[in-house]
Amino acid sequence: MRLASVIAALAILGGATACGHQDTADEGPEPSIRRVDLPLDTAMKTAADQGKGFSLRDATSLGRYISPAYASHFKACFEKQKPNLSAVDYFAVRSSEKCPLRVGEDMPPGKTPKVVGVNLRKAAQQLVEAGFAPDHISVDTLDAKGRRTGGRHWSWKVCEQNPTAGTPFSADLRPKLVVEASCSGN
Repeated sequence: MRLASVIAALAILGGATACGHQDTADEGPEPSIRRVDLPLDTAMKTAADQGKGFSLRDATSLGRYISPAYASHFKACFEKQKPNLSAVDYFAVRSSEKCPLRVGEDMPPGKTPKVVGVNLRKAAQQLVEAGFAPDHISVDTLDAKGRRTGGRHWSWKVCEQNPTAGTPFSADLRPKLVVEASCSGN
């Protein structure tokens, strides 16, 4: 089961849509990129108050997904106005990180969080906050006999995760979680 549809519902804020790991190439002359260094939720509100749409992108070379649902955990480092679209691109990093000197600067990757033993809802949140795109996260739900089941069981615990905790982040990774009502050995 893909979490994209559920996590995407979290991403709808004020009618504006945002994406995290899009190609930054544009047609035509390159609009200037301006340093802003402010909380991402404030930047998003400013754009919405001005009647503009926005997209969210990683300010580093890591290609992390930046979720508008967790904007309070990030800060906008740069903005690029899109006057023909009445929109703005925000380039962001986690609030705890320093803004890079320029968009796309190399940065050491963070680590995959440990989500084994955590309920599915919290595990999905932690993976998205770590920069994994919701459509890259998959979940297998197992019943008490270890058989795959349908349905969403948000309160069930994660019994297995791949990649394992501590694996360096890569936008190419596709996390897979196995959840059960009761993990054996827990």
